[in-house]
Amino acid sequence: MKRDASDTNVLFIIADQHKKAVTGCYGHPLVQTPNIDALAARGVRFSSAYCASPLCGPSRSALMTGTHPHTCGGLTHTQLPPLRIMPTLGTVFREAGYVTGSIGKMHIRGEDDVRDLGFDERELRYYTYAYRDYIIAVGEENVDRYNTYRGGSRAPKRDYYNPDNRPVDMDEPMMYDALVAERSIAFLERHRRDRFFLFVGFEKPHPEWYAPAAFHALYDPAKVTLPETLREKAPGIPESISRRQTAADRYTDDQVRGAMAAYYANVSCLDAKVGRVLEALERLGLAEKTLVVYTTDHGDMLFEHGMVQKHCFYEPAVAVPLVMACPGLVPAGVVRDHVVGFIDLFPTLLDLTGLAHPDGLEGTSLTDVLTGEAPEEGRAAFAEFYKRGISERMVRTAEWKYIHMEGEIPQLYDERNDPLERTNLAPDPAYAEVCRELRERVLAGWEMPDADVIRPPKR
Repeated sequence: MKRDASDTNVLFIIADQHKKAVTGCYGHPLVQTPNIDALAARGVRFSSAYCASPLCGPSRSALMTGTHPHTCGGLTHTQLPPLRIMPTLGTVFREAGYVTGSIGKMHIRGEDDVRDLGFDERELRYYTYAYRDYIIAVGEENVDRYNTYRGGSRAPKRDYYNPDNRPVDMDEPMMYDALVAERSIAFLERHRRDRFFLFVGFEKPHPEWYAPAAFHALYDPAKVTLPETLREKAPGIPESISRRQTAADRYTDDQVRGAMAAYYANVSCLDAKVGRVLEALERLGLAEKTLVVYTTDHGDMLFEHGMVQKHCFYEPAVAVPLVMACPGLVPAGVVRDHVVGFIDLFPTLLDLTGLAHPDGLEGTSLTDVLTGEAPEEGRAAFAEFYKRGISERMVRTAEWKYIHMEGEIPQLYDERNDPLERTNLAPDPAYAEVCRELRERVLAGWEMPDADVIRPPKR
């Protein structure tokens, strides 16, 4: 039975750097994510969703504005003007009469003490305001324990990727995501009788990969399977990518297994916090009238192709988990294989809640994808990256991925026959026509920034 969209709340949960494949409902044989899995079981799981950039700020800016990074101006984290003034998810829902809240990590250039991006209540920013909110909540000593790489941290720096699979040296209630979960629950309790839009920003599994001991105990590094491409050095790829395929060389195979186990522990810790928020939604009688979205800003290479972190267009970095659930609005227990992008989420949320679209949105509503009425053919998703001072853009279709890097060789991958992206087909003359068509597509409408604007700072 279809429910009244105008009476629908929105709970939007976003993690940081959650590799799609490291989730139970996406087929991982070892990782335990019971809460995300349960959400997928009562909603729609997207198998081919893509972030807008393999970098936090630009991807989140695109999500919040429903536009490509080059349109909204969110290109990197530094050295750029603020996000352009345009409607955001927060402003649109607030103007429609919703109570809007944003708890946790936002990390969008342009949000500050004055510009609230449309959120009535804001708490626990991370990176934004230089950790101020987290320091006020738990004290500087605990923040230093949580993130030893923080500028000015007094704690001894530890290996970012935790190859020894060691637990964090702090009490779990002081950890950032535990606080985000508790304050999100408090928001739900305060506004249980209001129409609300709540944006919950968890920080894990972004490194450092240290979690409470109970989560590390779930994973024996000896049972972790190493990536097939761990120590491959693929020919025919851009130099800026090949230089980064050496991260795994710093570690033995056993250390890589330990680091991967630590990442799994952080994913399970995140899942537990997602579960706490979803349990509160159920306890408060809000689950039946709340649209829940779970996703992440980008993935993590997790040693595939010898790489860690993101900053590239390989699948582990740009493919993201995306789950949507709401009784009466979203089908239950369904998987959609359509290629979809982050900028599609803004118009989708508006359609599912019966709100009008503001001018300027560049995404396409996924309502017909949710119902299964849309064809899978012909769809595409785009992503952009500028951190290295090079303008880069990707187009992903059901069959192909094409990557344009200004001043470097292009890349073309056959996603159906080469899912690990081992062979760049762009130099092969047999694929010249495919490259030509996809190059036109990736360049169309792309407002490429001037090289001086995106040049990395001198160190």
